Amino acid sequence: MQPAASLPASLLFFSALSLCAQVSESFTPGISAWMVALAVTLPVLILLVAGSICLIRKLHREKEILSVEKEIEREEKEIAQQLQEELRWRRTLLHAADVVLDPDTAHPELFLSADGRSVRRGPFRQSVPDNPERFSCRPCVLGRESFASGRHYWEVEVENVMVWAVGVCRDSVERKGEALLLPQNGFWTLEMFGNQYRALGSPDKTLPLRERLRRVAVFLDCEAGDVSFYNMRDRSHIYTCPPAAFGGPLRPFFRLGSDDSPLFICPAFTGARGLAVPEGGLILHRAGTHQPPQHQFPGLCAI
Repeated sequence: MQPAASLPASLLFFSALSLCAQVSESFTPGISAWMVALAVTLPVLILLVAGSICLIRKLHREKEILSVEKEIEREEKEIAQQLQEELRWRRTLLHAADVVLDPDTAHPELFLSADGRSVRRGPFRQSVPDNPERFSCRPCVLGRESFASGRHYWEVEVENVMVWAVGVCRDSVERKGEALLLPQNGFWTLEMFGNQYRALGSPDKTLPLRERLRRVAVFLDCEAGDVSFYNMRDRSHIYTCPPAAFGGPLRPFFRLGSDDSPLFICPAFTGARGLAVPEGGLILHRAGTHQPPQHQFPGLCAI
């Protein structure tokens, strides 16, 4: 056998290469498994961390939103409570007016019930005297009683009427022309027209109500120049007209722009005695919703 030193260099190179290959083969399986595990685990960990961060942020946002919603709900409850207290105060101080419609003021197309608490618009004009008190151009009618002082309150059922206006007007308003229903002309009214509620003025104020009105209360304080409207379904405030100097007696005002359903006036329990309105409200005077006109208006009479 020849000594190693005497071996050719090429043989030594290939011998060393073969030894390295053997060593590599002995260690490669362990290294490959570790690398594969690392390659699989690391992305999963990254995804888990990213998902946890997103979840924490989402929970934090939901917590903030919930906190804001609770704060808004608390504020709404406080506002509702304040309005309830204001309404209770008004109901204590104001007096229920026993409003009855005045047939001498009714437009010829308006038909009044026998008790004067209901009115509907008919399909034709009646043959009635053209007295100075009667509205001749607009389908309006007034209450009999006028108010020059004190605080007064009445309720009107408007649920099934598509076009209407309620409020007060001066006893001296123009009744033969096309006067606009504005405060400068002596009218302080709330109107429904085209599925919108408006306080008529200059300009009109559109009221974004959440639900359709069914029963409206009119509050009048003659000394304070205050005309306010309330939704009596939940006793919430609708609108208060800007303070005004009325400049004369006022009368309850009603206008019907459609002939789909009658308008009903709620009778006061107390009549003209001026007792405080009961806390539970007034019982509405109304008939069946889907009955024919002759049943809705027993004893219906032409004006």
